[in-house]
Amino acid sequence: MKKIRMTVYLDPRTYDQLRAYAGSRRQPLSIMAEAAVAAFVDPEQKEAGTTRRLGRIERQLERLARDTNISVEAFMVYVWLWLGANPPLPEQVAAAARASATERYDQFMETLGQRLAANTKTISRLEGGDKVAH
Repeated sequence: MKKIRMTVYLDPRTYDQLRAYAGSRRQPLSIMAEAAVAAFVDPEQKEAGTTRRLGRIERQLERLARDTNISVEAFMVYVWLWLGANPPLPEQVAAAARASATERYDQFMETLGQRLAANTKTISRLEGGDKVAH
């Protein structure tokens, strides 16, 4: 099939990007430009691009699910070990302990709410070497 000649004006930055991409693929500019236009107007190629993006999103979700499962498992192990290391309290101090626990839990929830509202992440403080106050 005979191809039709066409003159196209490109922004210098776009031209440099196209030239660099064609050079990395060792292909002529005209073939790369034709492929780019075809990808833009051909529904099948648009679908292929969407499929690639969906595949990337799927892999990200799988990693997120894996990381969430690891976090849940780590928390469950922590709770299991904590329960094993801390026996139940005698009745005479249990009421005071419950009151203290309620107060500490309320303080924890308030601090958590403030940190979430401020978008402050403890992990970033730890990675930066900052000490976390206890």
